[in-house]
Amino acid sequence: MNLTPFKELIKQRCGLIFEGVGEKPLVDGLHKRIAANGAENATAYYAALHGNDLEFHELVCLLTINETYFYREPEQLQLLADCLVPRILARKQDAAPLRILSAGCSTGEEPYSIAMALREKYGESAARMFRLEGGDIDKGALEKARVGRYSEFSFRALEPALRERYFERHGKWAWNVRADLHEQVEFHHLNLLDKSTHHALPDYDIIFFRNVSIYFDTPTRRRIQQHLAALLKDDGCLIIGTAETLANDLGVLNLVEENGLFYFAKQPLAPRRPHFEVPVLPERRKTATDWLAPAPLPRPAVPERPAAPQSVAPSPANIDEALRLTREKHYEEALAIIVRLLEQQPVASDALLLKAHIQLHRKEYAAAEETAQRVLKSEAWSVDAFVVLALAAKWRNQNADAVKWFKQAVYARNECWPAHYYLGELYRADNELEKARRAYRVALQLLSGQPAPGDGLSIIPLGLPPTEVRFLCEHQIAKLDGLRAVAAQ
Repeated sequence: MNLTPFKELIKQRCGLIFEGVGEKPLVDGLHKRIAANGAENATAYYAALHGNDLEFHELVCLLTINETYFYREPEQLQLLADCLVPRILARKQDAAPLRILSAGCSTGEEPYSIAMALREKYGESAARMFRLEGGDIDKGALEKARVGRYSEFSFRALEPALRERYFERHGKWAWNVRADLHEQVEFHHLNLLDKSTHHALPDYDIIFFRNVSIYFDTPTRRRIQQHLAALLKDDGCLIIGTAETLANDLGVLNLVEENGLFYFAKQPLAPRRPHFEVPVLPERRKTATDWLAPAPLPRPAVPERPAAPQSVAPSPANIDEALRLTREKHYEEALAIIVRLLEQQPVASDALLLKAHIQLHRKEYAAAEETAQRVLKSEAWSVDAFVVLALAAKWRNQNADAVKWFKQAVYARNECWPAHYYLGELYRADNELEKARRAYRVALQLLSGQPAPGDGLSIIPLGLPPTEVRFLCEHQIAKLDGLRAVAAQ
């Protein structure tokens, strides 16, 4: 079957891309629709499909992936309820409800989750304070969303107390959204690339567009973001999935960081880019462990300097030798090579990162932080630098700063499973058990299904054994689930 004309038509009309292993859903969907229409062959079906909107939507419904669940990425729901909504309400000049759209809402779990989060914050007043809408290209998914009936699988991240509060049982295996919450959400058919459908959906205060853009290439994402920007009010916000933030920083909207979370703003007074620096915390009292370890070097003042030339990669042979020595823990020999490399190329990121890694293991935490900050001046989204800063904070028992840096690492590269694992450890130490469970689960998911999973780092050798970390995640999840079961009794 020649897939090219089908790929081009689908991409043109709704932006979806099917390449490599992604071709299989397209092939399967085409076989089903060709058989259902009794078409003689793929060429005849394409001719019928080209001018038949109803049939095109039937095909698209077979191709879209409706993987979603309640309270996905709950930190963003908390940002909405605790920060964004109060700010927008404070500057509103009228009593009109605040409008929120879930674009690519699939079977409705996201808009209902938004409704629940707002009800938890504002009580019954949320019904008149907010107008919530969901839009999706898949009409079959929209019908399920309108019915509001869900199986146990949709509740895998939702607290049992919230399910009891906002849902009622339907038979043995299903739950219905309660009527008062169900009435608060409207659903519309929405093709994100069809501007003609947007006139009925203007002036949103906030748009959620999470875990959808991964199915589009960069030019298509830019077009979609331009369309979404047109639907926002001038001071509106666009919330993207945590793993998609950087892929959607396309110059259409302004990336903003707040409380360690990211979103896009349509028209702030000036673009406010995320700014990373190690916070200065009050000096803590020394412990017995500190007296046994070498004292951290004081952080020297970094003078202002002209912009450095673009980083040039060091000699592969030299940096590879430094990396080998670092992995073997021959730190003095590795550092001698790194010093020579940095004399030739002061802003070589790989050399700086290996230096910071060695400084960490020599317990020179302040020096490691300074070196990592030098990397961030030229590479603002270096995952390795974030991890160095996080570990420096963790090993100094500065858990809040460690959480901040590990979260920025997973924003920059979600597949960095060591950062998810360490977040689980930090949350558990701070008795934030639900956050710990979620972090362990993400780490376990990234570690499962592949024999040698990449850790998302470019050069620093953390040396965490995947098999052992996988076991630890399973063990901690089992313990946390046991604590939850005891608390529920």
